[in-house]
Amino acid sequence: MYLLRSTPIMIVVFMIFTLTQGKPTHVLSSTNIKDNIKHLLSLTGIENEYARFLSFLKIYPPTDNTKIRALYDELFSTNAYVSDLVRLYAKYYTLDEIMELIDFYSSPLGKKLLQANHELNRQMEDIMLTKISDYIFTSAEHGFNIPLAEFQ
Repeated sequence: MYLLRSTPIMIVVFMIFTLTQGKPTHVLSSTNIKDNIKHLLSLTGIENEYARFLSFLKIYPPTDNTKIRALYDELFSTNAYVSDLVRLYAKYYTLDEIMELIDFYSSPLGKKLLQANHELNRQMEDIMLTKISDYIFTSAEHGFNIPLAEFQ
């Protein structure tokens, strides 16, 4: 008797699980493109990439001057960067396209792509640095001077 009563409940739970499995869990306004673009950017980890970029260029927030710090925040803060990207994305993508991108990057394949891209980019940086070093040393061995940009 217990099995007969619990079977419909188990079927309902199974159907709910089946219908929701793999679905994106974002709950955003479907009409606000800016909020959806921000969500898309957060899914892709753009903040971390931007921080790496600033670090690579050795652009750090000043700590000794509040006016310069305010200018830095206005120009280079993560919020300023995301705002600039939101404006650019809104020029090139419709709301429906942004929603499709959110759905993709929320999916297992989209997450795998993001994770693989970060690792592939890191490995390519190592490969390129090795190639650049080989190029410079080989050129120097043959008497060629390769001018390099200086970072301060």
